[in-house]
Amino acid sequence: MDLKGKIALVTGGARRVGGEISKGLAKAGIKIGLHFNNSESDAKEVAESIRADGGEVKLLQADFAKFNEVEKTVQSCVEHFGRIDFFINNAALYYKTPLLTTTEKEWDTLFDVNLKSAYFCTKSVAEIMLRQKSGKIINIADVSAYSPWPDYIPYCITKAGIIALTKGLAKRLAPDIQVNAIASGTVLMGDDTSAADRSKIEAETLLKQVGTPKDIVNTILFLLGGSDYITGAVIPVDGGKLIA
Repeated sequence: MDLKGKIALVTGGARRVGGEISKGLAKAGIKIGLHFNNSESDAKEVAESIRADGGEVKLLQADFAKFNEVEKTVQSCVEHFGRIDFFINNAALYYKTPLLTTTEKEWDTLFDVNLKSAYFCTKSVAEIMLRQKSGKIINIADVSAYSPWPDYIPYCITKAGIIALTKGLAKRLAPDIQVNAIASGTVLMGDDTSAADRSKIEAETLLKQVGTPKDIVNTILFLLGGSDYITGAVIPVDGGKLIA
């Protein structure tokens, strides 16, 4: 599929991997609806980079912990571009929630942003794609959905939900819309990651290395433009961590 001129809505598209996804898709000629919440300065920086390369981007601010702002994001994207060809569901919160100290608010916020907003944002996007009789949806999951981290159990559950959502949507939206997920491993280290922690993470992969956001971007581009015969798949991009 020729990607030039297509429209993509990228949620959580301003920072870290999300920012690289926005810029990587724009370099392929895709016009970007870039959703962000609190990262306005990062969103503007990504937008400036995209425009400097001749791309087109629309910034879409919304707090996905608030239900009414989810559908608004999709509507704003369509009002600006006229359609949505691709939906990259990347928005997510990630923070430690030890079992004995997890609060109800922490649980609810993680589920509202990571899973509930993903479902209802996709619902709004799917209505548009079904009218178009075409579209591709890519959910960003996590290897922790398969092997949960003890201090991040609620986060891991939301990512397991994303995988179930992917398979259910693939069945419901076929044959016109393909829905897939990427189970990401470590592709970007935190600024405070020690050399010892990095070595441990590398050792836990078969390839003995940490990935980069480019690995995620390249997989997305393959799913968008490289094949129209993949749906309901969850592709690990993890250096072999899941089977190590």
